[in-house]
Amino acid sequence: MIAIYRSEGRAGPALRFTWHFLQMFIAMGIGMAVYGIAVGLLGYQGLGKSQPETAALLMTAAMVVPMAAWMRFRMGHGWYRTGEMSAAMVVPIVVLVAVCSLGLLPHTVALAWSMPVMYVAMLGAMLYRWRDYAQHHHPDQPAAGAERHAELPADSPEPSGRLAVQ
Repeated sequence: MIAIYRSEGRAGPALRFTWHFLQMFIAMGIGMAVYGIAVGLLGYQGLGKSQPETAALLMTAAMVVPMAAWMRFRMGHGWYRTGEMSAAMVVPIVVLVAVCSLGLLPHTVALAWSMPVMYVAMLGAMLYRWRDYAQHHHPDQPAAGAERHAELPADSPEPSGRLAVQ
C-alpha cells in the first residue's frame, strides 16, 4: 500500500488525492461532532428546526475550522490553499442560506443541503487543484532555502554567482 501511495504511476496520485479528501472529511466530521455536543450542552437541540439557516452557518464554521487547521498544520498546505479550500466550502453555504432566507427555497433546505453542497464544493476545489492534492509536497510551501531567494530580484546573482530563477 505504501509503495502505491509513493508511486508516480496512475494509482499513486489517485490514492494520495483520495487520502487527502478522507483526512479533510474526517477533520470536518470531528468538527461536526463537537458542534453537536456543544449545541446539546447549551440547550439548543432544536436549532436545526427553529432556525435552520443559523444552524447551517454554525455547522459550516464548525466543519471548516478543524479542516483548515488540519490542512495547514498537519498536511502542510500554505495559507493560500487553506483559505481557498475554506472559501470553496463557505461561499456555497452562504449563497444557499441567502436563497433560503429570501424564501426562494424552503428554509429546511439550508440545513439539509449544506453538507452535500459543502462536500461537492470541497471535491470541486480539490479536482481543480489536482496536482496539489495528488502529490507528496505542496507547491505553496517554499522549498528549503527558497525564502532567501524570494527577496532577490530575478536578475540578481545568487550568492553562488548564478542567476536566481523565479
